[in-house]
Amino acid sequence: MGNDIVDLRAPGACGKACDARFVQRVLTVEERHELLRSESPDTLLWAFWAAKETAYKAVSKIYPDLSSAPGRFYVMFDSPKPGGLSGHMDGRVKTPGATARIRVFFHENHVHCIGTTAARNGLNEISWGVRAISPGGKNKHPHVCESAFVRKFAKERIARHTGRHGNDIRIQRDNMAQGLGPPIVYFNGKKADLDISLSHDNRFVAFAFFATGSIFTTPSIVTDS
Repeated sequence: MGNDIVDLRAPGACGKACDARFVQRVLTVEERHELLRSESPDTLLWAFWAAKETAYKAVSKIYPDLSSAPGRFYVMFDSPKPGGLSGHMDGRVKTPGATARIRVFFHENHVHCIGTTAARNGLNEISWGVRAISPGGKNKHPHVCESAFVRKFAKERIARHTGRHGNDIRIQRDNMAQGLGPPIVYFNGKKADLDISLSHDNRFVAFAFFATGSIFTTPSIVTDS
């Protein structure tokens, strides 16, 4: 399982669809054609990017040696994209390792994607949340640590849905041969039956988690904005 968020107002995000070199590097031929036809090219570009990042995070948990080159990932949405790119759209991302199901949420200031290698309805079993780092969507305080903020945010939601105390929950990335691995949730020092993904970009942080076992005491769907 994976997730990714892009702040559409971040420095360098606006107008990036006009950067031909970048677009050619990260998008497939088919995706570039869709971008040319889009009424919201910047938003669509970052939706493609978030979908590819999400798929990489999900599939690389199965195939640790998977290439992260975005041009090798192909995003296919299930339905025609509306002109304003509002609401959400489901789709698939084909990677060199496996195919991930994805759901992209469109907002005025950001796009957020969740995804899984599980069956199609697995998307509906993912708990996720998005939060602005500072009130009002203004620039965050320079001393805010995005990684610490999103871990605290995710721990609050996990505690709420499992009935556990926040102090019993730890989220960490362990050292692996390729470097730091994906985040893992521990309950009282024991690895939990829970798949988690964390992301942050400029003013926003986001999490997504999926219970692989029956650990929830309350419904597991939560969204914040």
